[in-house]
Amino acid sequence: MNPLHPRLSPLHLRALAGVAALGCLCHAPAVLAADDPPQDEAQAAPPVLNYALGAIISTSPDYAGGAGRKNSLRPAWAVEYGRFRLSTSRGSAFMGHGLRPRESGASATLAESDRFHVSASLRIDKGRDGSDASILVGLPSVRSTLRARVSGGYALTDRLSVGVGVSQDLLGRDGGAQASVSMGYAWPVTEQTRVTFGAGASMGDKTYLRGHFGVPANSATGLPAFSPGGGVYSVDAGVEVMSAINRHWVVYGAARVSRLQGDARRSPVVVDPTGYSVSVGLAYRCCR
Repeated sequence: MNPLHPRLSPLHLRALAGVAALGCLCHAPAVLAADDPPQDEAQAAPPVLNYALGAIISTSPDYAGGAGRKNSLRPAWAVEYGRFRLSTSRGSAFMGHGLRPRESGASATLAESDRFHVSASLRIDKGRDGSDASILVGLPSVRSTLRARVSGGYALTDRLSVGVGVSQDLLGRDGGAQASVSMGYAWPVTEQTRVTFGAGASMGDKTYLRGHFGVPANSATGLPAFSPGGGVYSVDAGVEVMSAINRHWVVYGAARVSRLQGDARRSPVVVDPTGYSVSVGLAYRCCR
């Protein structure tokens, strides 16, 4: 067992993203790998139920650009049946899918082969409010919303992969759109332990950056007004370790550092543009 172009309005984009994500989650066709026989010659393997249940201890910046720390101990779980998955924000890390993106919320694999995959997901974005840090008191809250995401990846070699993803606020709550690119390298240290190194960049449109890094004129914070534009706002790099204690129990550890870029880095709400996070977890995994 391996442990591990007509221009559309924002409203049209949100609607299309929601229809696409929901339609894909409900009706995504099964895709055969290039070497698989046609379905009329061989029956596809029946889907298997996999699940993981555990907990993760983590420390991270109190918000993107903050100088304070946020420490937490949270349950982490994931349930997977065939190409469908439901998980917490940390739970999918225990499922051991190597370099594939770990989508939280409700997700589905839309297409896959030995080297290529595409997935879609829906998740709750909890936003941000003034309680996250004192400097944010007086700023408009970043409201929680429902986000749809489509992501894909390609394995350049057995160990090296690249990935891309795009997400959109479906409820029109000023969450805007985000995109990401990433590269990862998986090193199988032993049959029980795998180390993965990764790096990537995150982008956001003007709506997203203004919500997270903007300061309205005449705000009650006393900070100068700031209206960022869209673009790359963060780069990051990190390492993850997954190791199987036995057939069912696995341990997980991760460390990541990120650096704000461009208008995000110049924002008056940013105290420290460099942030780091560390996570350690333990989980029980099983399949039926």
